[in-house]
Amino acid sequence: MNIQKILVPIDFSECSKTATLFSFELAIKLDARLYLMHSMDNIFSMPLEEFKEELTKNERFQQVKVKTITEVGDPDLSILTEAQVLDADLIVMGSKGSSGGKKLLGSTTTRVVSKSNIPVLAIPQNNSYADFEDMVFMTDFKEGDLSALLEISHWARYFNANLHVLHIFTDDSLEELIKFRGFKEVAREQVVYEKLFFERIFNSSFEEGFFNYLKTRNSNLFILPRYKKAPFQKLIKKDHARQIEFESNIPFLSLPAEKFIGKEQQHNTLKQ
Repeated sequence: MNIQKILVPIDFSECSKTATLFSFELAIKLDARLYLMHSMDNIFSMPLEEFKEELTKNERFQQVKVKTITEVGDPDLSILTEAQVLDADLIVMGSKGSSGGKKLLGSTTTRVVSKSNIPVLAIPQNNSYADFEDMVFMTDFKEGDLSALLEISHWARYFNANLHVLHIFTDDSLEELIKFRGFKEVAREQVVYEKLFFERIFNSSFEEGFFNYLKTRNSNLFILPRYKKAPFQKLIKKDHARQIEFESNIPFLSLPAEKFIGKEQQHNTLKQ
């Protein structure tokens, strides 16, 4: 992942401010340019330029190249449109709505994650920046997962991170085990990274298995390939029947995995 342009939507909520501070640190680490964006519902919203000036009083943040963008209209559409106009590489957002509810992701972040064509990094409100020294990549062995993992391995190398490939399975069958071993074998052939590890966890409830793992793992980043009908959709889907009430301080990176479909063949061709 070559991150040069980072779009940071801001609504001046606490989680939004946390995500903004995180994005400054990330921009310093990656030598990236920041685009701070506020989509206003009305003309009385807090001036973005004033917010930027307050942040850049921090001498450390003065080294970051920052541009402010103000739009009037629907936040979801504005964010997605601006990301396309800028040709942004990453969107960084707070992972709770301004109401402070206990959903995993806030409503605006949920909609942007589900529709974005570029990666979205969701930062929980109680998170403070730390290098991504321990990453977890979730897989369900879908067609684009291997190429997505290869892409993420380059980022892991940049942070010198441990990269754990996690599969949560609800069907304890021989077929499931064969799929896991097959994916692991092919991944080790194509992803050349010395800090690559594989984990397989059984739980009859995908959500329960996922959150139990969150509680026991000391990770800095969870990477979740997004497909239209993947298990992860249950975690972010706005109208999901069961409210997930779990407070996590771990950032989530959502990858639009459809764009990786078909790249496995390209990787194989290049290796031959």
